[in-house]
Amino acid sequence: MAKNKIFKYSALGERNRIALAYLELGRDKTFQQLPEPKKLDLVKEVLAIGDEIAAWLPAEFGTSDPRKIAAKMGVKVFGEDRSGRKGSEYRHDKKEIIVYRNFHERLMREVQSPELSENLLKYMVAHELFHHLEINRLGEIYQRYKFPVWKLGSYTREKFIKGLSNVAAQAFTQSLLKLDLSPQIFDYLSYILYTNA
Repeated sequence: MAKNKIFKYSALGERNRIALAYLELGRDKTFQQLPEPKKLDLVKEVLAIGDEIAAWLPAEFGTSDPRKIAAKMGVKVFGEDRSGRKGSEYRHDKKEIIVYRNFHERLMREVQSPELSENLLKYMVAHELFHHLEINRLGEIYQRYKFPVWKLGSYTREKFIKGLSNVAAQAFTQSLLKLDLSPQIFDYLSYILYTNA
């Protein structure tokens, strides 16, 4: 099987990806307690995982369209009405990716860009497709990393940083769709829209 080349970002683009990853992880107490060099190494490693998966997936399925890949994997993608900030979700028990129409329509009204509508749908589907891959093929990315939080004798208490899976999913989405801008920006835009509602 031929491997696709990993999409490379400009130095500024890479710094933006890292900054957005820090924002994703910034509220996690375990992440906050890590030394700065460890934080940076961890973020870069998790971003690389997302990029690597995005590089081989199109070769396996013959397309980089997340909706077509989902269909080939037997994952249903459909819209549903629901109020709230959440734009999409993956339901692993039913192998479904749900895109919430209310969220999508509100974001489209605010941004007022017809070409963005199609791309936003792909962003949301790709993000949830990554979570499908985690559950069904890869194992959840965040569970690869355990961090000791305290030690008592020979017993060590360890924690996970769940946000690492979302960081990998954002990198996967950005690389799969070859985006200059991280799709995570829409998370922040939706936060602003719903906070000011």
